[in-house]
Amino acid sequence: MDILFKPAWWIPALLVSAHQLSQYVLHLDLGLIDDYLDPLLCIPILLGLWLTERRFFLRHHRLTGLEIVIATAVLAVVFEEGFPLWQPDFVRDWWDYPAYALGALWFWWFINPTTGAAARAR
Repeated sequence: MDILFKPAWWIPALLVSAHQLSQYVLHLDLGLIDDYLDPLLCIPILLGLWLTERRFFLRHHRLTGLEIVIATAVLAVVFEEGFPLWQPDFVRDWWDYPAYALGALWFWWFINPTTGAAARAR
């Protein structure tokens, strides 16, 4: 099954979209959800897009654990260290790092296909 058709990829994508709508259009204040939902869900979305690209161009069917760890670390540092330097509206928050890690686990367990018969059953 293609990555972008999996409910495990669409759930984070739809939640982020709904959250952006509630935050920037409806101007709702959702407390901790506003603080940590985007960091939690951006990793499964971005890694799902990356894996889709790799499947299309390179015929790779899954990301390795090392690729997931490195991509998550790089994205977390860019988002948490780089963006606040570039744009003062971005706020550096150390608690976002565990949210990125949980998002990587979501991708690993629910989106990144396993090999063999388990992959066909997913």
